[in-house]
Amino acid sequence: MLLLTSYERMRRYLANADGTALTDTVYRKNVIVNMITAASKQIEKFLNRTLDIAAYTEYFDVNNDNEIEFFVKASPITTLSSVYEDVEGLFDGGESEITDCYIGVKENSFILPVPCSFVGRKVLRAIYTGGIAYHGTQSLFTVGTITGTWNVNSFCKGSSSEAVGIVKAVTATTLTIENQYGIFTAGETLTEYTDEACTTSDATAVLTTITRQSLAESYPDIARAAEMQVRYMFKHKDDYELSSTSKDGTNTRRESVISGDSGLTKESTLILMQYRKLNS
Repeated sequence: MLLLTSYERMRRYLANADGTALTDTVYRKNVIVNMITAASKQIEKFLNRTLDIAAYTEYFDVNNDNEIEFFVKASPITTLSSVYEDVEGLFDGGESEITDCYIGVKENSFILPVPCSFVGRKVLRAIYTGGIAYHGTQSLFTVGTITGTWNVNSFCKGSSSEAVGIVKAVTATTLTIENQYGIFTAGETLTEYTDEACTTSDATAVLTTITRQSLAESYPDIARAAEMQVRYMFKHKDDYELSSTSKDGTNTRRESVISGDSGLTKESTLILMQYRKLNS
C-alpha cells in the first residue's frame, strides 16, 4: 500500500495557532503515522485501485463471448508483459498465451485482438506494470555535479519552482527529496539549506532528470485529499464528533460530514472522484 503523505508534511500541516509546526514527539508521531496509514487505505479502497507502481499479476473472469477489454486495478499501465488464458482457471502449466494484446487508449485496460476462446471464472491472467507513483512524497532526482556538502535531513529549494523538500538520501549523481510543497522541475538549480526557512545555503546541484516523481508532485490533489482526511481524524481523535450542545444531560452528535460508507469526508471524496475506478 502506498502511503499518500508523510509524517513531516502532516506535522507542518497540523500547525499550531501561530503557524509553527507541531512539536515532534514519539507519541505524536505514533498517532499521526497510524492516521496516515488508515487514511491511505481508506482512499485506496474508495478509489477501487492500487496506486503504487509495481509489477502485478491479475486474474479476470470472462462473462460473455464478445468481451475483449479488461480493466486493471493498477493504472495507468506502463508495460503489458503477457496475457494468458486457461479454460480451467488453474494456470498450472496448461495455459495458452494470447499474443498481440495491447494497452487501452486510457491506459487503464488491456484489449484482446479477438474475444477469448471461452467464458468462465479466472480464465485470463495478465502480468503488467502499472500504478501512479513509487512513493507518496519522496522523489528521486538525477543531478549534475554536486558542489558543497549535502546532508541528510537538511532542506532543499528549487531556484525556479520555489519547491521545498527535505533531503533523504545523497549519492554522487542522485538526490532523494521528500517534497514539502511545490513541484520541482528539471533544469533548475537545487540549493541545500541548513535551516527550514531556507536562509543559510551550503551546497548546490542542477536537477537534470526527474527519475521518479512522488505522488505529492505528480498528483498533488490526491496527496492533499489524504492530508485533509488525516487533519479531520486528528482534530476529532478524542471527541468522536460530540458537540458541546447537550440534551437531558447527554452530549449530542454533530451532523456527520462523512460521505457514504467510505469513511472519508465529503471534501476528500470530491477531490478523489475523478480518479475513482468505476469498472469492476
